[in-house]
Amino acid sequence: MNTTLATINVKDILKKANLKVTPQRILILEVIKEKGHATIEHIYNEVKKLYPSISIATVYKNIHNLYEKGVLREINPQKDKAFYEIAVFNHSHFICTSCNTIYDIEPCENNLIQQCFTDIPGTISELELNVYGVCDKCKKKK
Repeated sequence: MNTTLATINVKDILKKANLKVTPQRILILEVIKEKGHATIEHIYNEVKKLYPSISIATVYKNIHNLYEKGVLREINPQKDKAFYEIAVFNHSHFICTSCNTIYDIEPCENNLIQQCFTDIPGTISELELNVYGVCDKCKKKK
């Protein structure tokens, strides 16, 4: 999945969302694209390297606008800080409860989920699923 993410053009994503293509937005998306899943603090620290005068409020505002326009997806691992990713591919996540690393996983087909949960009062149009557990790296450490 990340190899496909590498091929996306963040300027095109901004244009498609009818957002102004600014150097700050480009850099924010490039940071998220490189990391895969990033907290606002991580994004801010990386953006600040090129734009030392940028405020964290500006980063928050841009993240919020990108999220509202559907450019970013928010992932909330349990009660930890939110992570953001570029919302171009439909997939689910495995979140390690030990180290909070987020791994992209391919989702099941919606009709399979519909069959598993027979009490869904409608038809599934989109699926967002987080699966929690301990990753192999953390299991090896113990």
